[in-house]
Amino acid sequence: MTEHRGIIILSSINAIRHYHHGNGTQAIFYERPDVFFASLHGDPRTEYPFFLGHADETGAGAGLGANLNLPLPRGTDFARWSQALDVALAAIKRFGAQALVVSLGVDTFAGDPISGFALQSDDYLRMGERLAAVGLPTALVFEGGYAVDAVGVNVVNVLQAFA
Repeated sequence: MTEHRGIIILSSINAIRHYHHGNGTQAIFYERPDVFFASLHGDPRTEYPFFLGHADETGAGAGLGANLNLPLPRGTDFARWSQALDVALAAIKRFGAQALVVSLGVDTFAGDPISGFALQSDDYLRMGERLAAVGLPTALVFEGGYAVDAVGVNVVNVLQAFA
């Protein structure tokens, strides 16, 4: 592992990214071998942004293999979502990251008015625990959620694992 190899962008979950694919983040790092980008998000065949986020997008040039898209169908619950998270976390371990940056969007919440996943508030507790268990220095960057009454609860639930 080189000194520069080691920042992971785990986007989801549109909690690790969130519901929508992190197309801008992917574009920035797509050809870089020193940043691994993983995204759990709504399937771009049916969900915005439609044109990026497909599973066969794995990076290009020197960055080939440093991009992992895990598109999930509308209605995905935490059991299915967490299986995808397991795949992403295993890839992160293989990459040899030194830090984790999470684009934390809580629009994966079942009550979110513009998204289609079915995570419940308690699921964000378990999400946070699994992210913290990676054992890497972690930065959480809030990326939104539109179920206004639940956003704070869901974000705090993730943060509790890092307290």
